[in-house]
Amino acid sequence: MPANSRIRVVVVGLGPIGQEVAKAAAGRPFEMLGGADPAPDYAGRKFSEIVSGAPDVAVDPSAAALYSRTAAGRTRQDVVLLCTGSRIRSVAAQIEEAVEAGFHVVSTCEELSYPEWHDTAIARSIDEKAKRRGVGVVGTGVNPGLVMDRLPLLAAGACVSVESVRVTRVVDAAKRRGPLRAKVGAGLTKEQFESGVAAKKLGHVGLSESAAMIARGLGWPADKVRETIEPVLAERETDGIPAGGVLGLHQLATVTVDGREKILLDLTMAVGVHDPADSIEIDGDPPLRIRAAGGFHGDRATVGTVVNAVPFVAAGPPGLHKVVTLPLFGFVPLPAAGAL
Repeated sequence: MPANSRIRVVVVGLGPIGQEVAKAAAGRPFEMLGGADPAPDYAGRKFSEIVSGAPDVAVDPSAAALYSRTAAGRTRQDVVLLCTGSRIRSVAAQIEEAVEAGFHVVSTCEELSYPEWHDTAIARSIDEKAKRRGVGVVGTGVNPGLVMDRLPLLAAGACVSVESVRVTRVVDAAKRRGPLRAKVGAGLTKEQFESGVAAKKLGHVGLSESAAMIARGLGWPADKVRETIEPVLAERETDGIPAGGVLGLHQLATVTVDGREKILLDLTMAVGVHDPADSIEIDGDPPLRIRAAGGFHGDRATVGTVVNAVPFVAAGPPGLHKVVTLPLFGFVPLPAAGAL
């Protein structure tokens, strides 16, 4: 990235996370050009009324309108922060629209962390179009994007050999926003929870992607990941949820190689859990045990990972990336050798 260049950003999707991402981006040395969201509560209102520190311009009713309005002076440093959906098939067209408009893309879409896991054709199309337009695309967040994939692989770099990896994440959903509680089924009956899981309306998105990322990073086959989701039931009334009601979920993703369990990602997100924490256990030479007491704050760490990825994507090579294919260390890219 040229020393005198300034990154320009726009935000598409102004839900709770999108607003926090916009607020954080407005506090960085970026030029905030605007935001887009079709919701009647946002479209047409001044961006600064919705997000403190945002520019005093109207929120555009669509991404297309935002891209058209900001087309003048388009530079290699323009980045879209896309905060609209979790599934790659629901956001693929939005990503390609941004790419065709000349923007890099940093997205909170969980499946974008490893898009070929679900749809190789979509991943290939995004990669080809991004390379043709000279821009980069990456999906990131706290999980997937950090705790259960990037950090374990970083830690494994200290090992001569690795036999197995186990990552455990325990999150108290009582301390998280309403959408997260809904996603984990808090307050439902066991039957309602099971129906929601069967309909793919409940559960954490991205656990299999994280497992596949670790497997590929360690040189293990990643074509089969077994995933299970079970309810966490209240033994007694907890935070307004009656005994027998659903407090949240317990979700596992497992990679087995030659009959041996090599990767286990163990995620509990439930109301009132005891001792929330994130831990990484690597059996190898040497063995490693890492524990973050209290765990990474899901919402704030998601905002941080998204905003911090911006300068790295803008400075990186074009194409579709994963968080393990970009040097996402710190807040700004380090200069090349000899440029210190």
